[in-house]
Amino acid sequence: MAFRFAGPVLAASVLLLVGCAPAFEAPPPITYAEAKKLVHEQNLEWWTSMFPDEPMPLVEPVEFLDPGSSTGEEVTECLRAAELEGISIASDGSWSSTGSSTEQVQAMNRAQFVCSMRYPYDMRDPEEMGYLSDEQTAWIWSYNRERLVPCLQLMGYSVTNRTSDYVPGSNEYWSPYFEIWQQLKKSDWDLMDARCPQSPVGPDWRPYAP
Repeated sequence: MAFRFAGPVLAASVLLLVGCAPAFEAPPPITYAEAKKLVHEQNLEWWTSMFPDEPMPLVEPVEFLDPGSSTGEEVTECLRAAELEGISIASDGSWSSTGSSTEQVQAMNRAQFVCSMRYPYDMRDPEEMGYLSDEQTAWIWSYNRERLVPCLQLMGYSVTNRTSDYVPGSNEYWSPYFEIWQQLKKSDWDLMDARCPQSPVGPDWRPYAP
């Protein structure tokens, strides 16, 4: 059940909270170099989780994919071209094997890593890919705690606020919308956005109910 905005007194309270709260000075966006470093660290963590005793291979990209692409067709075709013995690649990139040998699993893990490195996403707009600097993530955290969550609570939504500060380096993205999205219809979102604007920094990460 969605909650409704109730009455002029509450409306005035919300407007006071949102309109007169101290302004937040937005940090600069993440740079291309910073985003590349994050991607490298993620790739290294991925490789190490599979082959902790081997150095991560250096793979030259064949093509940079559009950030809006989610088909993975290039990676799937790359996996098929590898012609891994005993492994069948489905059209959606999933795979199955004729056995359960460690060698087959390791061969597939290697191929998935190499093919993903050959067809990475274009990182010229890091924010479009969802990459944020530590400063941006901390800014969103503070914005949610000081402005968004109190406003949602005044509207009657049961949302838990954070009492702790963002931990630098944790890359923990906090979105209070995930606590209430299943209660919401589109009309509720429209009203909520009008009363309690979301963070103007970073991508629009929030769920939507059907």
